Amino acid sequence: MRLRVGNTPATSASPAPASVVPYQDEGQTPVAIAVAPQPAPVAAPVVVDSALRTQTLEALEKLQQIPALQSLAQGFLRAATRSDGSVEEVVEAVEKDPALCVRVLRMANSASVRSEKKIEDIFTAVQMLGLRRVSTLAQALFTMRDARNMAGGLDWRHLWVHALATAAIAEELEQRLGRPAGQQLYLAALLHDVGKIVLSTVAPEIYGAVLDEVLTGTGRLDVLERERFGVGHAEAGAIFARHGHMPDEVIAAVAHHAAPAEAPDHRRTVAIVNLANFLSKTYGLGFSGARLDETDGDFVSLPGWAVIAEETNGYLDPALIEEDMRPFINELKHELLGLREAAA
Repeated sequence: MRLRVGNTPATSASPAPASVVPYQDEGQTPVAIAVAPQPAPVAAPVVVDSALRTQTLEALEKLQQIPALQSLAQGFLRAATRSDGSVEEVVEAVEKDPALCVRVLRMANSASVRSEKKIEDIFTAVQMLGLRRVSTLAQALFTMRDARNMAGGLDWRHLWVHALATAAIAEELEQRLGRPAGQQLYLAALLHDVGKIVLSTVAPEIYGAVLDEVLTGTGRLDVLERERFGVGHAEAGAIFARHGHMPDEVIAAVAHHAAPAEAPDHRRTVAIVNLANFLSKTYGLGFSGARLDETDGDFVSLPGWAVIAEETNGYLDPALIEEDMRPFINELKHELLGLREAAA
């Protein structure tokens, strides 16, 4: 039985193993795709109040931007695509922040970087990690510092830990799946739950009450959102992302990360975010406001696998991939804990 740690209770029975279905196109070598034997239980549909939905959509249109959140998203976009500037400029910026210095040196000396000798100076660390990675780390640290009052007076640090974990896991999954996703995978994974912050900005007291009910186990987040707002966080987040002129790849992941097959494009990115989001929740990396339950199924039954299988030209074993990801996730957990401490 695979235990779900952190905010997720363990199931009482082991999930059935995925079956392997051979498939062969004419003139091609056989392909084996791991397929979940049974779909996850489906939650009961929610009756949405149309007047409430209209009211929320109007509020979202009037909202246009959340200045602090918009600035943060654009900052990550610049960091994720950074190729300009010099190592010297980045080193100078890093050295002004002692906590950031510590995180950069620890990352450079982590097992994932696999340096043959201990790195003790910022210049060498930045050279080894690269400008994009260091810029993204800096932006993550600044985000954690500002997250306490990002919107509605709610402390969103736990959500940002979950977001950062999902982004890191998504990049690792991309490597293990053997075929690249889009260029904005990291940002797409990072912002996949941004709609929760958006809804909490529209009505902080109502969304705070929703989170309280989720924490006490009296309701599911997706159900409560639609009951209280007429809109879920995925739709609200997509509206925000469009207003903020985020890349289409990011918008697709925000809108469809729970149902990748419904994405009109960038489906591989959306599918990987779907998988990464689940792993982040399963292993208790931050808290997204949504607990896993029996309707969420297991890792091998996630809808993202069906999308990935459509374009896979080799053997996929989701259970084995999850097993192989565990060392990375354990190291990531320690890294995120250090980030939180540095941002305190």
